[in-house]
Amino acid sequence: MTTIEKSYVPKSKIFGERPGYWPSKLTPGMITQTREVTAGEWSPDGKYLYYTVGYNARSDIYRLNLEDGSTIQVTGDVPATPLPMMGQMATSHDFSLSPDGSQIAFTSEKDGKIHLISSEGGVSKLLALGDPGQGSPIFSPDGSKVAFTYLSKDLFGIAVADAAGNQWPRLVSSPDFFSFAPRWFPDSKKLVYLEYDSHRTFFYENRLVMADLETGQTKILSEGLGKDLTFSYLPGNYAPSPDGKYLAYISEESGWANLYLLNVETGQSFPLVQEAAEHHNLHWSPDSTRIAYLKHQGTSVTVNITDLNGEHFALEEGNFVCSDQAWSPDGTKLSFTKQNSYTPPNIWLYDLTNRKATQLTKYNIGGLAQAGLVEAETIHWQGSDGLEIEGLLLKPEKVQPGKHPMLLYVHGGPMGQYNQRWDPHPQYWVSKGWVVVQPNFRGSTGYGRAFRKALFGTWGDMDMQDSMGGIDYANNLGLIDPSRVVAWGLSNGGYATMRLVTGWPERFKAGVALAGLSNLESMPDQTDRAAAYIIEELLGVRSENLETYRQRSGVNLAHQLKAPLLILEGDVDARVPKQQGEEMVAALQKAGKTDFERHVYEGEGHGWRKISSTLDYIERMEKFLTKWVLER
Repeated sequence: MTTIEKSYVPKSKIFGERPGYWPSKLTPGMITQTREVTAGEWSPDGKYLYYTVGYNARSDIYRLNLEDGSTIQVTGDVPATPLPMMGQMATSHDFSLSPDGSQIAFTSEKDGKIHLISSEGGVSKLLALGDPGQGSPIFSPDGSKVAFTYLSKDLFGIAVADAAGNQWPRLVSSPDFFSFAPRWFPDSKKLVYLEYDSHRTFFYENRLVMADLETGQTKILSEGLGKDLTFSYLPGNYAPSPDGKYLAYISEESGWANLYLLNVETGQSFPLVQEAAEHHNLHWSPDSTRIAYLKHQGTSVTVNITDLNGEHFALEEGNFVCSDQAWSPDGTKLSFTKQNSYTPPNIWLYDLTNRKATQLTKYNIGGLAQAGLVEAETIHWQGSDGLEIEGLLLKPEKVQPGKHPMLLYVHGGPMGQYNQRWDPHPQYWVSKGWVVVQPNFRGSTGYGRAFRKALFGTWGDMDMQDSMGGIDYANNLGLIDPSRVVAWGLSNGGYATMRLVTGWPERFKAGVALAGLSNLESMPDQTDRAAAYIIEELLGVRSENLETYRQRSGVNLAHQLKAPLLILEGDVDARVPKQQGEEMVAALQKAGKTDFERHVYEGEGHGWRKISSTLDYIERMEKFLTKWVLER
């Protein structure tokens, strides 16, 4: 095996003006210094906003004084990585403010359990007894209880703890089902949560269940449409109204994930907002007359408001991504996180009385304005069967036609999406003269149910062809040198990298696979149950479709590899265990291949959280690409 040493020095220094060699104003150090800011919750008096800031494998809760702009750090013990759920990452700031504003319930990274701390900071105390794996806490409206999600190897359930910490938490969901994301009804006696068959995937028979804590009885409020209804009830996609009359939720009956309203008393439901867009993250106004929700259309995500007659509007329109919106206690303002492809996330405040938005936090500003960042351009091309594919194109400000090396950056999931969210890594490579294309191949989120279902049975084939259409698009614009194209990606993107460079070896100069699966046949036995079921749904039962599993696995195509391959993994990755990298290395060695490198990061899971790991990753990737792409 040939190892690309970190001490490798480029052989040639005469190509400084060539794309790929350009000095970057965006340094790896600047990338690791950016903060992940997430808007959170208002204090009941409207004076404070609590939010999280993620940095270097940890996340801190802060309190912002909305009157004078001052901040205090409340705690530094919140997991920086959200819990994996159903093939995605469940978006949650993982803390809850008590109704009286005096306490915060949060998941401690130290022991994986729910703790309580004063909202002004101090020493925390354990709230929920039991095993680790506790997350997404939420106080009951009367402040007497805390509901949370409990995750173990074989149990994904909802538990409720006494807020005083005097009782052992009790499980309120059925152990026969996977359950997530509890939401309280205003009487503090009932909960609603997502439930699906633990022996299938969330594609089947997902439903919303109401649990009565006094009687112990459960009631199904709304059921999915079986296999036709994918991603119907993700966390944040349902919310009881403060007056208890309605349940707002998301359904894909129309083919799009749109906002519906259910009358709790009558059981009748009706669509509230219908359009060719996907809605999620529902939040009621304090007076139960309006709902703030996120509208996901194309590569943008905006905050929208609707009344109960379906009259709706967007706070702002544009090429950006908003998230984590929250109403002020008096219902006159909304806080939210806002970011775009060239601006890191910060918290904004929208005043509904004058229709103006104001930026509240200013993290990540220093140096970035002078770093030459570019805006991601939304592009479209046709797949091999005529299906329209959308993606993002990032290109240098000063183009040298036909000379730029290209990175095909494939997303994870596989049902994720690239949107206008901030990601410093493509920006870094563009600043050095690379062109980056980020394809949203069939199966990606944001384009309706039919587009997602187009991945069923075709994963590892048609999505690869969709992605390579992005290479053709950039080449037809005269931007790139088509002989210097690199496949790159994390998770499913890592799988795609190994699948692409082995399945279509003539099209790629190199590959960089991050936490990628290489063997679809062995992966279900190594990963968690949810991921194993996703693979089965996409490709069919393994024993009945073994040839397909094998044909679409990089390990079985290693003999076709012509491009050098860089494999990077974490040693505690539960989603894509490091055995997948080991199997790829064994296959390459058996095939007599030598131009590859594998590195395993100690203490890292599914992606890199530590600054040291990120710095090493960027440096290692740069030396690899310089040697095998730029100098060849």
